[in-house]
Amino acid sequence: MHRDIKPENIIICGGNAVLIDFDASRIFKEESETDTQILGTTGFAAPEQYGFSQSDPKADIYSLGILLNVMLTGKHPSKELAKGRMGRIVQRCTMTNPKKRFKSVLHLMEML
Repeated sequence: MHRDIKPENIIICGGNAVLIDFDASRIFKEESETDTQILGTTGFAAPEQYGFSQSDPKADIYSLGILLNVMLTGKHPSKELAKGRMGRIVQRCTMTNPKKRFKSVLHLMEML
């Protein structure tokens, strides 16, 4: 898991978007209940990254939803939600309960 997906951590290289800065990344450990460190950028980090539970790949889905909304509107979804179908996708990505988010990035990609 990257755990810090935000505009500043994406660069364009050869026409491709590339994710950089893996300082906050970690491997998901099923036996853990919480993260050992609170990492991530306020406004982009999923609620579970603040010690409520262990972050898993769905934390990155949360951040992707925020990023998608910023790309579409220039604003955080709490300030202005994208309209129509894309807004509904952002809402599902950014559900407080991780179980209500897309089950995987591949599923999110199919919806996009």
